[in-house]
Amino acid sequence: MSKLIYGKKNQVYFENEEEKKMAMDYILTSSNVDFKVHENNQKQGAWGPEERIHFKSEIGVPECLKRIMTAGNVSNYGRINCAEFCFELREIAKKSN
Repeated sequence: MSKLIYGKKNQVYFENEEEKKMAMDYILTSSNVDFKVHENNQKQGAWGPEERIHFKSEIGVPECLKRIMTAGNVSNYGRINCAEFCFELREIAKKSN
Protein backbone atom coordinates (compact mmCIF):
# COMPACT_ATOMS: atom_id res chain seq x y z
CA MET A 1 0.00 0.00 0.00
CA SER A 2 1.40 3.39 -0.96
CA LYS A 3 1.24 6.67 0.90
CA LEU A 4 -2.19 8.38 0.79
CA ILE A 5 -1.57 11.52 2.92
CA TYR A 6 1.00 14.22 2.12
CA GLY A 7 2.17 17.51 3.57
CA LYS A 8 2.91 18.98 6.97
CA LYS A 9 -0.78 19.81 7.34
CA ASN A 10 -2.07 16.70 5.53
CA GLN A 11 -3.29 18.99 2.77
CA VAL A 12 -3.10 16.29 0.09
CA TYR A 13 -5.03 13.14 0.88
CA PHE A 14 -6.64 10.31 -1.01
CA GLU A 15 -9.40 7.96 0.11
CA ASN A 16 -7.73 4.90 -1.45
CA GLU A 17 -5.17 3.67 -3.96
CA GLU A 18 -7.59 3.90 -6.89
CA GLU A 19 -8.33 7.56 -6.19
CA LYS A 20 -4.60 8.34 -5.88
CA LYS A 21 -3.83 6.57 -9.16
CA MET A 22 -6.60 8.48 -10.96
CA ALA A 23 -5.29 11.79 -9.57
CA MET A 24 -1.67 11.09 -10.43
CA ASP A 25 -2.50 9.85 -13.92
CA TYR A 26 -4.48 13.02 -14.57
CA ILE A 27 -1.74 15.31 -13.27
CA LEU A 28 1.00 13.53 -15.22
CA THR A 29 -0.86 13.39 -18.56
CA SER A 30 -3.23 16.36 -18.76
CA SER A 31 -2.37 19.48 -20.72
CA ASN A 32 -4.58 21.28 -18.18
CA VAL A 33 -1.90 20.83 -15.49
CA ASP A 34 1.57 22.17 -14.75
CA PHE A 35 3.06 20.10 -11.92
CA LYS A 36 6.56 21.54 -12.07
CA VAL A 37 5.90 24.99 -10.62
CA HIS A 38 8.59 26.33 -8.31
CA GLU A 39 7.81 29.70 -6.73
CA ASN A 40 10.45 31.73 -4.93
CA ASN A 41 7.97 33.07 -2.38
CA GLN A 42 10.72 33.83 0.14
CA LYS A 43 11.33 36.97 -1.94
CA GLN A 44 7.81 38.11 -1.01
CA GLY A 45 8.12 37.47 2.72
CA ALA A 46 7.18 33.78 2.90
CA TRP A 47 9.31 31.24 4.79
CA GLY A 48 10.80 29.82 1.66
CA PRO A 49 10.23 28.63 -1.90
CA GLU A 50 7.18 26.50 -2.66
CA GLU A 51 6.41 23.66 -5.03
CA ARG A 52 2.97 23.78 -6.63
CA ILE A 53 0.67 22.15 -9.11
CA HIS A 54 -1.37 24.58 -11.24
CA PHE A 55 -4.65 23.77 -13.00
CA LYS A 56 -5.62 25.98 -15.94
CA SER A 57 -9.34 25.21 -15.71
CA GLU A 58 -11.71 22.96 -13.79
CA ILE A 59 -12.76 21.06 -16.92
CA GLY A 60 -12.04 17.36 -16.53
CA VAL A 61 -10.36 17.67 -13.12
CA PRO A 62 -11.27 14.66 -10.94
CA GLU A 63 -13.24 15.48 -7.78
CA CYS A 64 -10.47 14.05 -5.60
CA LEU A 65 -8.18 16.83 -6.87
CA LYS A 66 -10.81 19.57 -6.66
CA ARG A 67 -11.33 18.88 -2.95
CA ILE A 68 -7.63 19.40 -2.11
CA MET A 69 -7.13 22.37 -4.41
CA THR A 70 -6.81 25.95 -3.19
CA ALA A 71 -7.78 29.08 -5.11
CA GLY A 72 -5.81 29.99 -8.17
CA ASN A 73 -5.06 33.40 -9.58
CA VAL A 74 -5.80 35.28 -12.79
CA SER A 75 -4.00 32.70 -14.92
CA ASN A 76 -4.96 29.48 -13.08
CA TYR A 77 -8.22 27.95 -11.89
CA GLY A 78 -6.62 26.38 -8.81
CA ARG A 79 -3.49 24.93 -7.30
CA ILE A 80 -2.16 22.33 -4.93
CA ASN A 81 0.58 23.41 -2.55
CA CYS A 82 2.52 20.43 -1.27
CA ALA A 83 6.24 19.95 -1.89
CA GLU A 84 6.18 16.33 -0.74
CA PHE A 85 3.50 15.38 -3.28
CA CYS A 86 5.14 17.44 -6.06
CA PHE A 87 8.49 15.72 -5.52
CA GLU A 88 6.86 12.28 -5.74
CA LEU A 89 5.15 13.24 -9.01
CA ARG A 90 8.41 14.53 -10.46
CA GLU A 91 10.20 11.30 -9.55
CA ILE A 92 7.48 9.26 -11.27
CA ALA A 93 7.70 11.52 -14.34
CA LYS A 94 11.49 11.05 -14.50
CA LYS A 95 11.16 7.26 -14.38
CA SER A 96 8.61 7.21 -17.18
CA ASN A 97 10.74 9.29 -19.57
